[in-house]
Amino acid sequence: MKSAGKYFPGFLLALLLLAAWPGAGHSGAEEVSEYGNPFTWVTVGQVAVKAEVVQTPEKLYLGLGQRRELPAGRGMLFVMPRREVQHFCMRGMEFPLDFLWLAPGKVVGVEKNVPADYAGALTSPGPVSFVLEVPGGFCDQYGIQAGDPARWQ
Repeated sequence: MKSAGKYFPGFLLALLLLAAWPGAGHSGAEEVSEYGNPFTWVTVGQVAVKAEVVQTPEKLYLGLGQRRELPAGRGMLFVMPRREVQHFCMRGMEFPLDFLWLAPGKVVGVEKNVPADYAGALTSPGPVSFVLEVPGGFCDQYGIQAGDPARWQ
């Protein structure tokens, strides 16, 4: 029978590495969606939305395309690489969306109830760095309009 002490240093090293692994053992680990995107809370007007945050070129391109739905109370916050006029489309969409063009502290503009099969481009009313997509009808339901306050963490 081999001595357990022979394997102890390797076991101890593995245990220490596991404990040091980012996110290991932390109850406050960042919450992520089923698509691997981190969540943040975005408040527009008086309404809080649990939004997936995307900012890599691949995630910005894909957006909500190829999904069957966006649950009520959820959205997607696009963090654009530059503050400029933004152009979006409905590529691969299966449900209507409202677009909220955001600047820090406020809603710059909205596009309401854009149908899933809309073939045109949606353009922000001015330079923005953030875009929030929410289920179609959200802005009408909550009375959201340009000039409303907006904040996120």
